Amino acid sequence: MRIVIAVLGCLHLCGGQWGTLQVVAWSKMLVDYSAQDGIVQGASKTFDGAHPCCMCKAIAEGKKQESKGPEKVPVGAQNLVLKDCLPGKAVVLPLPVACDVVLVSFPDLDSRGARVGYCPPLPPPRNAA
Repeated sequence: MRIVIAVLGCLHLCGGQWGTLQVVAWSKMLVDYSAQDGIVQGASKTFDGAHPCCMCKAIAEGKKQESKGPEKVPVGAQNLVLKDCLPGKAVVLPLPVACDVVLVSFPDLDSRGARVGYCPPLPPPRNAA
């Protein structure tokens, strides 16, 4: 249910309500014009733009009213700057320093004894079985 509400909200923000209404209007026009003149002529009249229905005219008027310029900003609010959003000084991080790795072996604590840090014999031994 949340996904449906989120999708409907996104469609509304993008002007999807006008597209949905236009599809409904075109469907009604296609049915009406096809009943009168046949499917080919009906489709031609529906999408040529010369024969709009009353719903298409209402949609065009609604889009025009919605897309009018933004409202005037009050004079006092025109020169405001969000200083907190501006980037500050760049943070300079030091480069990592290369250092030698020292392997320390503690044979008393390691169950493998003196083999710590040594590579296995090459090639690997074969099974005696």
